[in-house]
Amino acid sequence: MTVAPGSFRIAALAALGALALATAGADRAGAQEIGSFDLDQPNAPIVIEAEEGIEWRRDEQVYIARGNAMVARGDIAVHADVLKAYYRGDGSSASEIYRVEATGNVRMVSPGETVYGEYAVYDVERKVLVVTGGNLKVETDSEIVTAKDSLEYWQEQMVVVARGAAQVVQPDHGRNVRAETLTGFFRENEDGEVALFQVEAAGNVRIERGQEVARAAKAVYNLDTEIATLSGGVKITQGQNQLNGEYAEFNLRTGISRLLGSGTDDGRVQTLIVPGTDAP
Repeated sequence: MTVAPGSFRIAALAALGALALATAGADRAGAQEIGSFDLDQPNAPIVIEAEEGIEWRRDEQVYIARGNAMVARGDIAVHADVLKAYYRGDGSSASEIYRVEATGNVRMVSPGETVYGEYAVYDVERKVLVVTGGNLKVETDSEIVTAKDSLEYWQEQMVVVARGAAQVVQPDHGRNVRAETLTGFFRENEDGEVALFQVEAAGNVRIERGQEVARAAKAVYNLDTEIATLSGGVKITQGQNQLNGEYAEFNLRTGISRLLGSGTDDGRVQTLIVPGTDAP
Protein backbone atom coordinates (compact mmCIF):
# COMPACT_ATOMS: atom_id res chain seq x y z
CA MET A 1 0.00 0.00 0.00
CA THR A 2 1.98 3.07 -1.18
CA VAL A 3 -0.33 5.66 0.24
CA ALA A 4 2.12 8.04 1.91
CA PRO A 5 5.71 7.14 1.06
CA GLY A 6 8.86 9.21 1.26
CA SER A 7 10.62 11.42 3.74
CA PHE A 8 8.15 14.34 3.91
CA ARG A 9 10.99 16.89 3.68
CA ILE A 10 10.46 20.59 2.93
CA ALA A 11 13.54 22.49 1.79
CA ALA A 12 12.44 25.86 3.13
CA LEU A 13 9.71 25.90 5.77
CA ALA A 14 9.68 29.69 5.72
CA ALA A 15 8.34 29.53 2.20
CA LEU A 16 5.33 27.58 3.43
CA GLY A 17 4.72 30.11 6.17
CA ALA A 18 4.73 32.91 3.63
CA LEU A 19 1.97 31.10 1.75
CA ALA A 20 -0.34 31.00 4.77
CA LEU A 21 -3.83 32.22 3.98
CA ALA A 22 -5.23 34.59 6.59
CA THR A 23 -8.79 34.88 5.28
CA ALA A 24 -10.97 32.18 6.79
CA GLY A 25 -13.91 30.97 4.75
CA ALA A 26 -12.40 32.14 1.48
CA ASP A 27 -12.86 30.19 -1.73
CA ARG A 28 -10.58 27.22 -2.10
CA ALA A 29 -6.98 28.40 -2.01
CA GLY A 30 -5.06 28.16 -5.23
CA ALA A 31 -2.60 25.36 -5.71
CA GLN A 32 0.61 26.07 -3.79
CA GLU A 33 3.96 24.61 -4.81
CA ILE A 34 6.18 24.23 -1.79
CA GLY A 35 9.84 23.43 -1.47
CA SER A 36 11.07 19.87 -1.82
CA PHE A 37 8.38 17.81 -0.11
CA ASP A 38 9.95 14.47 -0.95
CA LEU A 39 7.34 11.78 -1.61
CA ASP A 40 9.68 9.60 -3.68
CA GLN A 41 8.70 11.77 -6.66
CA PRO A 42 11.49 14.36 -6.47
CA ASN A 43 10.63 16.20 -9.67
CA ALA A 44 6.97 16.74 -8.83
CA PRO A 45 5.79 19.90 -7.04
CA ILE A 46 3.91 19.84 -3.75
CA VAL A 47 0.31 21.03 -3.90
CA ILE A 48 -1.50 22.13 -0.73
CA GLU A 49 -5.12 23.29 -0.86
CA ALA A 50 -7.48 24.29 1.96
CA GLU A 51 -10.80 26.14 1.95
CA GLU A 52 -10.13 27.86 5.29
CA GLY A 53 -6.44 28.52 4.77
CA ILE A 54 -3.01 27.31 5.82
CA GLU A 55 -1.81 28.39 9.27
CA TRP A 56 1.81 28.53 10.43
CA ARG A 57 2.28 28.24 14.21
CA ARG A 58 5.95 29.03 14.63
CA ASP A 59 6.14 28.50 18.39
CA GLU A 60 4.46 25.09 18.13
CA GLN A 61 6.44 24.24 14.98
CA VAL A 62 3.42 23.06 13.07
CA TYR A 63 1.59 23.92 9.86
CA ILE A 64 -2.17 23.45 9.76
CA ALA A 65 -4.35 23.29 6.64
CA ARG A 66 -8.07 23.49 7.45
CA GLY A 67 -11.30 22.96 5.59
CA ASN A 68 -11.45 20.21 2.99
CA ALA A 69 -7.66 20.21 3.00
CA MET A 70 -5.46 18.34 0.56
CA VAL A 71 -1.75 17.76 0.15
CA ALA A 72 -0.54 16.09 -3.02
CA ARG A 73 2.60 15.31 -4.92
CA GLY A 74 2.52 13.67 -8.31
CA ASP A 75 -0.08 10.90 -8.24
CA ILE A 76 -0.36 10.68 -4.42
CA ALA A 77 -2.88 12.80 -2.48
CA VAL A 78 -4.13 12.99 1.12
CA HIS A 79 -7.51 14.61 1.83
CA ALA A 80 -8.94 15.48 5.27
CA ASP A 81 -10.86 18.12 7.17
CA VAL A 82 -7.61 19.14 8.87
CA LEU A 83 -3.99 18.37 7.96
CA LYS A 84 -1.10 19.06 10.35
CA ALA A 85 2.64 18.85 9.64
CA TYR A 86 5.02 18.98 12.62
CA TYR A 87 8.64 19.96 12.01
CA ARG A 88 11.96 20.51 13.75
CA GLY A 89 14.15 23.58 13.31
CA ASP A 90 13.55 27.34 13.34
CA GLY A 91 11.71 27.57 10.03
CA SER A 92 14.48 29.52 8.33
CA SER A 93 16.56 26.65 6.98
CA ALA A 94 16.08 23.16 5.67
CA SER A 95 14.13 21.37 8.38
CA GLU A 96 12.53 18.01 8.68
CA ILE A 97 8.86 17.17 8.95
CA TYR A 98 8.72 14.30 11.44
CA ARG A 99 4.97 13.77 11.83
CA VAL A 100 1.92 14.33 9.64
CA GLU A 101 -1.63 14.08 10.98
CA ALA A 102 -4.89 13.95 9.05
CA THR A 103 -8.20 14.33 10.92
CA GLY A 104 -11.78 13.96 9.71
CA ASN A 105 -12.99 12.30 6.51
CA VAL A 106 -9.51 11.05 5.71
CA ARG A 107 -9.00 9.78 2.20
CA MET A 108 -5.59 8.83 0.84
CA VAL A 109 -5.36 8.17 -2.88
CA SER A 110 -2.54 6.58 -4.86
CA PRO A 111 -2.53 4.67 -8.16
CA GLY A 112 -4.76 1.62 -7.84
CA GLU A 113 -5.87 2.14 -4.25
CA THR A 114 -7.74 4.41 -1.86
CA VAL A 115 -7.63 4.34 1.95
CA TYR A 116 -10.50 5.67 4.09
CA GLY A 117 -10.64 6.48 7.81
CA GLU A 118 -11.24 9.24 10.35
CA TYR A 119 -7.71 9.81 11.67
CA ALA A 120 -4.29 9.08 10.21
CA VAL A 121 -0.74 9.57 11.48
CA TYR A 122 2.39 9.20 9.38
CA ASP A 123 5.58 8.75 11.42
CA VAL A 124 8.23 10.03 9.03
CA GLU A 125 11.28 8.61 10.82
CA ARG A 126 9.82 5.12 11.14
CA LYS A 127 7.95 5.40 7.82
CA VAL A 128 4.80 3.99 9.40
CA LEU A 129 1.27 5.07 8.57
CA VAL A 130 -1.60 4.26 11.00
CA VAL A 131 -5.24 4.94 10.12
CA THR A 132 -7.99 4.64 12.76
CA GLY A 133 -11.61 5.62 13.33
CA GLY A 134 -14.87 4.48 11.80
CA ASN A 135 -15.38 3.06 8.33
CA LEU A 136 -11.78 1.88 7.89
CA LYS A 137 -11.36 0.62 4.37
CA VAL A 138 -8.84 0.08 1.59
CA GLU A 139 -10.08 -0.29 -1.97
CA THR A 140 -7.84 -1.63 -4.73
CA ASP A 141 -8.60 -2.80 -8.25
CA SER A 142 -9.25 -6.35 -7.05
CA GLU A 143 -9.68 -6.30 -3.23
CA ILE A 144 -11.56 -4.49 -0.49
CA VAL A 145 -9.96 -4.52 2.97
CA THR A 146 -11.89 -3.45 6.07
CA ALA A 147 -11.03 -3.40 9.79
CA LYS A 148 -12.50 -2.23 13.07
CA ASP A 149 -9.45 -1.05 15.03
CA SER A 150 -6.71 0.12 12.68
CA LEU A 151 -4.99 -0.10 9.33
CA GLU A 152 -1.20 0.12 9.37
CA TYR A 153 1.33 0.50 6.56
CA TRP A 154 5.00 -0.21 7.28
CA GLN A 155 6.69 1.28 4.27
CA GLU A 156 10.23 -0.08 4.56
CA GLN A 157 8.98 -3.59 5.37
CA MET A 158 6.29 -3.34 2.63
CA VAL A 159 3.71 -4.71 5.06
CA VAL A 160 0.08 -3.78 5.70
CA VAL A 161 -1.72 -4.81 8.91
CA ALA A 162 -5.49 -4.72 9.43
CA ARG A 163 -6.54 -5.15 13.07
CA GLY A 164 -9.92 -5.93 14.61
CA ALA A 165 -12.53 -7.95 12.72
CA ALA A 166 -10.39 -7.59 9.61
CA GLN A 167 -11.62 -8.75 6.23
CA VAL A 168 -10.31 -9.04 2.67
CA VAL A 169 -12.91 -9.50 -0.07
CA GLN A 170 -12.21 -10.33 -3.71
CA PRO A 171 -15.62 -9.61 -5.27
CA ASP A 172 -14.73 -10.83 -8.75
CA HIS A 173 -13.71 -14.25 -7.42
CA GLY A 174 -16.30 -14.69 -4.66
CA ARG A 175 -13.59 -15.01 -2.01
CA ASN A 176 -13.55 -13.67 1.51
CA VAL A 177 -10.89 -13.91 4.24
CA ARG A 178 -11.72 -12.84 7.81
CA ALA A 179 -9.66 -12.81 10.98
CA GLU A 180 -8.90 -10.73 14.05
CA THR A 181 -5.65 -9.66 12.38
CA LEU A 182 -4.69 -9.76 8.71
CA THR A 183 -1.14 -9.02 7.59
CA GLY A 184 -0.43 -8.43 3.92
CA PHE A 185 3.05 -8.65 2.37
CA PHE A 186 3.97 -6.76 -0.80
CA ARG A 187 6.82 -7.11 -3.28
CA GLU A 188 7.95 -5.46 -6.48
CA ASN A 189 7.27 -7.41 -9.68
CA GLU A 190 9.27 -7.49 -12.90
CA ASP A 191 7.48 -4.38 -14.17
CA GLY A 192 8.49 -2.42 -11.07
CA GLU A 193 4.95 -2.46 -9.69
CA VAL A 194 4.28 -3.22 -6.02
CA ALA A 195 1.72 -5.97 -5.52
CA LEU A 196 0.31 -8.05 -2.67
CA PHE A 197 1.61 -11.64 -2.74
CA GLN A 198 0.82 -13.14 0.68
CA VAL A 199 -1.71 -12.66 3.48
CA GLU A 200 -1.30 -14.06 7.00
CA ALA A 201 -4.45 -14.38 9.11
CA ALA A 202 -4.59 -14.91 12.88
CA GLY A 203 -7.48 -15.35 15.29
CA ASN A 204 -10.88 -16.79 14.34
CA VAL A 205 -9.85 -17.24 10.72
CA ARG A 206 -12.65 -17.82 8.23
CA ILE A 207 -12.03 -18.29 4.50
CA GLU A 208 -14.96 -18.47 2.10
CA ARG A 209 -15.05 -19.61 -1.51
CA GLY A 210 -18.59 -19.82 -2.79
CA GLN A 211 -20.35 -22.46 -0.66
CA GLU A 212 -17.09 -23.71 0.87
CA VAL A 213 -15.94 -22.39 4.25
CA ALA A 214 -12.66 -23.05 6.03
CA ARG A 215 -12.08 -22.16 9.69
CA ALA A 216 -8.83 -22.24 11.68
CA ALA A 217 -6.78 -20.41 14.29
CA LYS A 218 -4.21 -19.31 11.71
CA ALA A 219 -3.80 -19.26 7.94
CA VAL A 220 -1.28 -18.24 5.31
CA TYR A 221 -2.72 -17.42 1.88
CA ASN A 222 -0.39 -17.25 -1.12
CA LEU A 223 -1.90 -15.18 -3.92
CA ASP A 224 0.37 -16.71 -6.57
CA THR A 225 -0.73 -20.30 -5.93
CA GLU A 226 -4.11 -19.33 -4.41
CA ILE A 227 -3.49 -21.91 -1.70
CA ALA A 228 -4.29 -21.22 1.95
CA THR A 229 -2.38 -23.27 4.54
CA LEU A 230 -4.45 -23.53 7.72
CA SER A 231 -3.50 -24.62 11.23
CA GLY A 232 -5.16 -24.99 14.62
CA GLY A 233 -8.63 -26.51 14.90
CA VAL A 234 -9.16 -26.67 11.16
CA LYS A 235 -12.72 -27.23 9.90
CA ILE A 236 -13.53 -27.18 6.20
CA THR A 237 -17.21 -27.47 5.32
CA GLN A 238 -19.24 -27.76 2.17
CA GLY A 239 -22.91 -27.97 2.95
CA GLN A 240 -23.32 -30.73 5.56
CA ASN A 241 -19.94 -32.32 4.81
CA GLN A 242 -16.94 -31.48 6.94
CA LEU A 243 -13.20 -32.10 7.18
CA ASN A 244 -11.57 -31.77 10.63
CA GLY A 245 -7.90 -31.67 11.54
CA GLU A 246 -5.03 -29.58 12.80
CA TYR A 247 -3.45 -28.73 9.45
CA ALA A 248 -4.88 -28.38 5.96
CA GLU A 249 -4.40 -26.91 2.51
CA PHE A 250 -7.35 -25.14 0.92
CA ASN A 251 -6.95 -24.41 -2.79
CA LEU A 252 -9.14 -21.41 -3.55
CA ARG A 253 -8.54 -21.79 -7.28
CA THR A 254 -9.74 -25.39 -7.61
CA GLY A 255 -11.75 -25.80 -4.42
CA ILE A 256 -9.72 -28.90 -3.49
CA SER A 257 -9.02 -29.34 0.22
CA ARG A 258 -6.34 -31.57 1.72
CA LEU A 259 -5.98 -32.46 5.39
CA LEU A 260 -2.44 -32.86 6.68
CA GLY A 261 -1.19 -34.77 9.71
CA SER A 262 0.77 -32.96 12.38
CA GLY A 263 3.67 -35.40 12.35
CA THR A 264 2.81 -36.69 15.85
CA ASP A 265 1.01 -39.83 17.02
CA ASP A 266 -2.10 -37.86 17.88
CA GLY A 267 -2.18 -35.86 14.67
CA ARG A 268 -5.51 -37.36 13.64
CA VAL A 269 -7.70 -36.16 10.81
CA GLN A 270 -11.41 -36.75 10.39
CA THR A 271 -13.93 -36.57 7.57
CA LEU A 272 -17.70 -36.36 7.98
CA ILE A 273 -19.65 -37.09 4.79
CA VAL A 274 -23.44 -37.02 4.84
CA PRO A 275 -24.98 -39.54 2.38
CA GLY A 276 -26.56 -37.93 -0.64
CA THR A 277 -24.36 -34.83 -0.54
CA ASP A 278 -21.27 -33.84 -2.46
CA ALA A 279 -17.97 -34.54 -0.70
CA PRO A 280 -15.91 -31.48 0.21
